[in-house]
Order: sequence, then structure tokens, then C-alpha cells
Amino acid sequence: MTPGTTYAACAALLRRDLTLAWRRRGDIAMPVLYAVIVTTLFPFAIGPEPALLARIAGGVVFVIVLLAILLSLDHLFRGDIEDGSMELLMLAPQPLALLVGMKILAHWITSSLPLIVVAPVLASMLKLPPEAMPVLVIALLLSTPLLCLLGAVLVALTAGSRRSGMLLALMLLPLCVPVVIFAAGALAAAQEGLPWVAPIAWLGAGLAMALVLAPLACAAALRIAMDT
Repeated sequence: MTPGTTYAACAALLRRDLTLAWRRRGDIAMPVLYAVIVTTLFPFAIGPEPALLARIAGGVVFVIVLLAILLSLDHLFRGDIEDGSMELLMLAPQPLALLVGMKILAHWITSSLPLIVVAPVLASMLKLPPEAMPVLVIALLLSTPLLCLLGAVLVALTAGSRRSGMLLALMLLPLCVPVVIFAAGALAAAQEGLPWVAPIAWLGAGLAMALVLAPLACAAALRIAMDT
């Protein structure tokens, strides 16, 4: 790895963000604890009937994961803007979109990957059949980075606002509806023994498009926010 190259800069930025996140391990645990607590409340609220819980398990898990990701999105660029790191990234010779993409990747690893690891446990608490677990994991592996990319664009657009948490939620939740529909639809089809590849393919197509466009949109929005 040659110092000063784009690859070296991306690797250094990813390593820096993961190190900072590891030093704040409590922040990583918060979304997981939130997901576990909310999942535990559902059987108390609607009753412990296994058939009912199994029928709603997929949708409940995806909505809980979405809300848990939303809790952590507000801090995606805030620390870098406050300590001046974002200005240094903008002055770097490497493409800002690529550097922002590394920050989104680090955020997905620290916020969404732990949720994917505990998702089968959450689904088991809601009596999801074991044969649907692989589809649950595949859908989460495709939908969570897509949600992070969509959320990152909105976080960048609201970077100049001091109280952007509620505004971010109001803008992001409507955009998440198709993602939740395709992910929960794939899981429902798997539970009923129907083909589930088509909704998974739509999620993959959306993720591929977001991987290309979202970092570019984030970079442009951050430049506008920092200029103002």
C-alpha cells in the first residue's frame, strides 16, 4: 500500500472510523439493546400466540431494524463537522465521494452488522420458522446498507441544521417504505413456500444503484452544507 494513494487514504479513513467507534462501544450496543427490548414487548402487547407472532415476525423485525438504524444515523457526519475533519476530507486530493463512501461503510459495519447478527435471535423470539432464517439474513444484508446509503444522503442534506433528528426521520421513513415492502415480502414468501428471489433481486438492484449514486449525492450535499 503506497502512502498517498486513493486506496491507502480509503483504508486509513475506514480504520480511523472503526477505531473511534470501538472506543465508543456503548454507542454500538445501544441499537442492539433497543431492538431486543422492543422485540420483547411485542408478545406482551399482542399476546403470545405462536401463529400470530410468526405471521408478523418478518415485518416487525425489519421495522425494528429500520428504527434502530435511524437512531444512529444522526451522528454519521456530525463529529467530523464539529472537529474540522470534514473540511480536511474536502481538501484531500482523493475524491470526496469515495471518502464519504468509506465513512458510510464504517457506519454500516458498526451500526447495522450487529443488528444482522442478533436478528435471527429476535426472529426466534417472535416464532419465525427456522427455514425462513436464511432469507431474513439475506434480506437484511441487502436492505440495511441500502437504508444507510439513503439515510446518509439525508444526513448530508441536513448537516447544516443543529436540530435535524426529527427532520431526518420525517424525510427518511417514506423513502424506506419500498425497502421494507420488498424485504418483508421476500420473507413472507419464504414462510409460505413461494419463490422469494424476485423481491431480493429488486433489493439488490436498489443497492447497486445506491452504491453508485448515494456517495456522489452525499459529497455534493456536504460541500453545499459546509459552504453555507
